Amino acid sequence: MMDRKQVGQQRLGVPVTATFDALANAVNRKPWPYFLAGPVGYYFSRMIGGWLLQLMDNALSDEQLRAVAPEEVMTITLLLLRDMFRHNSRLLRPDTPDVTWVEQLFSEVAAELGLPAARLNDNGQPYELNDMDNCVWARTLAAPFEIPAEKLFACHSAIVTGVRDEFGGAS
Repeated sequence: MMDRKQVGQQRLGVPVTATFDALANAVNRKPWPYFLAGPVGYYFSRMIGGWLLQLMDNALSDEQLRAVAPEEVMTITLLLLRDMFRHNSRLLRPDTPDVTWVEQLFSEVAAELGLPAARLNDNGQPYELNDMDNCVWARTLAAPFEIPAEKLFACHSAIVTGVRDEFGGAS
């Protein structure tokens, strides 16, 4: 029987890595003249690779961890990354004022991962980062993992804002 760390790597780490790899591959296939990758690595290492995995691990019992569906992990990872892209689209591609590229890119990545398009449905707007009372998005994303929504909100908000501060962009 695998220990908790091995189960976590299999049930959480593998789907997170697959999601990031699919996103990186999709970006690399684009003929974009300029894409600033630094903010993506910054967000991924701090939020996804750091806080999200820790929040999920802390919230799930051993039994729940063994039962986590890879699709659930890929979905939350993709939705959080997409939101970071929404908030920072002009930083990532400063020569592209039309922000529709973000939705197109993430639809492509979801399809590559075999996720139904409906898994990415939301209101099409960046998540609220300043008003914890208006964090329906955090409650929705946190629910399958029983993560405290306030913690998910605080981590994501701080790191998305950190991307802007670190790399000098604005939404």
